[in-house]
Amino acid sequence: MGVDGGGTKCRVRIESTSGDLLGVGLGGAANPSQGLTTVANSIVSATQMALNEANLPANVMKNIVVGAGLAGLHLPQYQQLMMSWQHPFKALFLTDDLQTALLGAHQGSEGAVVIVGTGFSAMSLVKGEKTAIGGYGFLMADYCSGSWIGHQAVQAALLDIDNLAPKTLLTSMLENKFNGRGCQLVNELVGATPKEYGAIAPLVFLAAEKQDLVANQIINQSRQFISRVIELLAKSNPARISLVGGIAQRIQPSLSDDILNKLSQPLQSPEQGAIHFAKAQYQAVNEASEKHFYLEED
Repeated sequence: MGVDGGGTKCRVRIESTSGDLLGVGLGGAANPSQGLTTVANSIVSATQMALNEANLPANVMKNIVVGAGLAGLHLPQYQQLMMSWQHPFKALFLTDDLQTALLGAHQGSEGAVVIVGTGFSAMSLVKGEKTAIGGYGFLMADYCSGSWIGHQAVQAALLDIDNLAPKTLLTSMLENKFNGRGCQLVNELVGATPKEYGAIAPLVFLAAEKQDLVANQIINQSRQFISRVIELLAKSNPARISLVGGIAQRIQPSLSDDILNKLSQPLQSPEQGAIHFAKAQYQAVNEASEKHFYLEED
């Protein structure tokens, strides 16, 4: 099974050992920053959905070898957190969502990938050497993600309300969404998560379609940032570069021809990339076990 765990949702894909699709499932957020319980519940519920689709009983879970690419897992504290999970699977191999997205986009081969969803991160893998960009999390150099776009919208609306910035359709959109204005709006967003700010991003695209100048400025900043990232990755000469994620899909059509010419469509999904990862890790573990066995025999 392959798991693609992001800040908003978790997707899983179960295949047979011969590579036949058995079932897919969808769960909630699976970013370790939201706690082990949240991640575990999201993955297990998505797995149960996939097993139901495959007409398989829940106890089959103990026979599944899992590869999971989770947003934020490149940070040591989240690695330690996830390693403490008493998971229900036969085996669980963990990595970050960058590696599994890259493996999926290039069908298990090397290349480069830019993820722009609730969060942002990018990486190239060329001749075994990794070049990583971003992945620092919400409001930390995250200049094009859904959560960043949503946060910018809130800032623009509050400045509009105080007559400190241009008028924008985002103000009325947010007032309607949260049934509040000014401090009431802020009160609704105290302690808001990246997922909650990411849920605001579609309003920015809607306002931009209505020719709102402020919304267009926010999206243009994201477009320019994504373009710089792609140009930087291209310097490492990857065989292919793919752009993935919900926000990426909204912005990609408006990128310049020069940038679009550097991009290749993903060949497979991040969940399939996670399966590539799981197979490689499981094979390596088995080979190490066999080697150890023969050494003991000798």
